[in-house]
Amino acid sequence: MQLTTGPSVPSRTPAAAGLSSDGARTVRGQATRTPNARLRLSREERGWSQERLATEIRRFSVIHEGREAGVTGNMICKWEKGDKKPSLRYQRLLRALFGRSSVELGFVDDEALPPGGAAMHPGMGRGMAPAAAGGERPTGREVTPGSTLVLHADSAVIDPNGIPVERRDVLRLLAAAGGVAVVPMTAGADCPPWERLSAALRRRATVTPELAEELGQRTAGLYGLEERVPARVLMQRVTEHLGRITQLLESTGRSPVRRSLTSTAGETAALAGWLAFDMNDLPATVAYYRVAIEAARDADDHGLWACVLGYESYQTASQGRHDQACALLGEAQRRAAGGSTVMTRAWLAAREAEEQAARGEGRAALAALDRAQDAFERGENDGGRVWTQFFDRGRLDGLKVTTYTRLRRPAAAYAAATEALRASGPGATKKRSLLMSDIAEVHIQRREIEAACHFAAESLAIVAQTDFSLGLSRIRRTREHLRPWQHTAAVRDLDDQLRALV
Repeated sequence: MQLTTGPSVPSRTPAAAGLSSDGARTVRGQATRTPNARLRLSREERGWSQERLATEIRRFSVIHEGREAGVTGNMICKWEKGDKKPSLRYQRLLRALFGRSSVELGFVDDEALPPGGAAMHPGMGRGMAPAAAGGERPTGREVTPGSTLVLHADSAVIDPNGIPVERRDVLRLLAAAGGVAVVPMTAGADCPPWERLSAALRRRATVTPELAEELGQRTAGLYGLEERVPARVLMQRVTEHLGRITQLLESTGRSPVRRSLTSTAGETAALAGWLAFDMNDLPATVAYYRVAIEAARDADDHGLWACVLGYESYQTASQGRHDQACALLGEAQRRAAGGSTVMTRAWLAAREAEEQAARGEGRAALAALDRAQDAFERGENDGGRVWTQFFDRGRLDGLKVTTYTRLRRPAAAYAAATEALRASGPGATKKRSLLMSDIAEVHIQRREIEAACHFAAESLAIVAQTDFSLGLSRIRRTREHLRPWQHTAAVRDLDDQLRALV
């Protein structure tokens, strides 16, 4: 009997799929709907629902245009699905709300940009007009804080890419109204992000609880996006967010709220480290993890400290140092025992089970699985921290599959795989790619080669969409285990797909 799953994801999808611009495509003369995933990405980056975004637009419209807006969550849904395109007025409000250009929000195709447009200079902010002849910039009305700001079409300027956006001073007010202060960069802005954060942690800070909460929600949104957005795409948004937090830490003194902001900074740095690991940038990975631990120490956040150690265990395991990975996970669990959420302890115990199994320590691996299962059942409804959003029942079962497969227990691995498939969703997420490759290993142990290649191909299709290096390394390991059957048609087909990807 073979495990079954839903329809396969197309195996050769561009790595940046899911970030396509809005706009109709034509297939055999018929217009097709193109979802605006860039708008959706910007919304989810802030941790907002569609209803929440509609509320924010209505609030913006009243405060900054002086009139009502009839936008609803259903309208947002249609914009994101590509059923409709926002009117020019709503495009203007959305650009100001998110501080992004029409291209970045999917209103204009990249291909539709005028030829010969000047490239954006790294030092320019979004919405800043290019210098006119003689080095002068266009000037506009002065805007005073607290006044009602009316956004008219004539208030737009042209950025270096030729796209109308609001003035930089407008974006300052709108960003502040949205809960994120845009403050001048201080000396040292050219330093790497981890160095700026490290320096900021040693300064004195104050920040409002509302702002700290808003930034925490943004970090949670970015963690959610990590599951399906390529690391190289998401990294820019994460470092921009980390820069905003760092600016606040640089100018804020010690206070109870600063501790919350420091934890958020550490969470964001930990995510940046994970993305750098996915991008095979080892120096940046180490640097981000080190400053994330510095933030955890400063905020007395042992849960965050445990998270970073858990992330580091993947790095050492990828280098074959499973003993060191177990040591990191042991220290992480000691840190987490003090005051972290139960779900963090469940994840760390399940990770230890994987690594103990890789060492051949069956008894330790099974004991760790028991701890993980017990903690998961106690903490399934506790909400967790931002880094445990991914850790649902399907992921726990997936870690069981890995553990049992490494222990050469195919019957237990098959049972866990059956449960994992039942619990996992159909989406093209990175954790699903890991699950598919692990299930492929189960079928190899059962000598069901066609089924093994089918699941490996499913995993590869997701890797192609998400550009997930850890998933690719798992597939390559699976291919090595298929060596005895390399002349079969199923394995040759898998090789063709691997060659097309890499």
